Amino acid sequence: MVKLTIDGVDIRVRDGATILEASRNVPGIGTIPTLCHSDSPALEGLKPARACRVCTVEIVDNGKSRFSLACITQAKEGMNVLTNSEEVLKRRRDIVSKHLAKCSQVKAIQELAAELGITAPEGEAQEDECIMCGMCERACNDPRGLAMGAISLVKQGDTSYYEVDPEKCYGCGDCMIACALGSVRLNGTAVLPKPKAVAT
Repeated sequence: MVKLTIDGVDIRVRDGATILEASRNVPGIGTIPTLCHSDSPALEGLKPARACRVCTVEIVDNGKSRFSLACITQAKEGMNVLTNSEEVLKRRRDIVSKHLAKCSQVKAIQELAAELGITAPEGEAQEDECIMCGMCERACNDPRGLAMGAISLVKQGDTSYYEVDPEKCYGCGDCMIACALGSVRLNGTAVLPKPKAVAT
């Protein structure tokens, strides 16, 4: 067990736990938001994607601060973590603003932006439904499950997106569970979002 402090609350957690895991369901601790992380028991143990970066927290050591992703940073003995400091919120707003500019119609991003007081810039917002976190692909290739490998990354010029091989996919739904944006659907097989420029 290791002891650390998060938002002034002393916590003991198992060795190897991340800051995100340590912060879950503890009264008095600020909520650490995530977009590329799934708490579903079906995907328990799936390695963090490290893509959305909205789980950024501040770690204070001897008066000096560094900023890390809570989903991948292990809790250490004596660590002092701030989840919603002024600088954390500033960085989080910058990150979420970029997601909102790309995915202005995604409800999960809209809700997170609203919590942070952000509105999509007029005339600049796009309507994509994917932040390219790769959670769908990783869930489909998870060796703990069926590891169908039906989802792969496609690059088309300057555009990238994930695509499903219908001959490999039989609609298990793991990719849909993994997508925190709610952008993956099932219609016999998985249906993944594509950038509007290449959507068919």
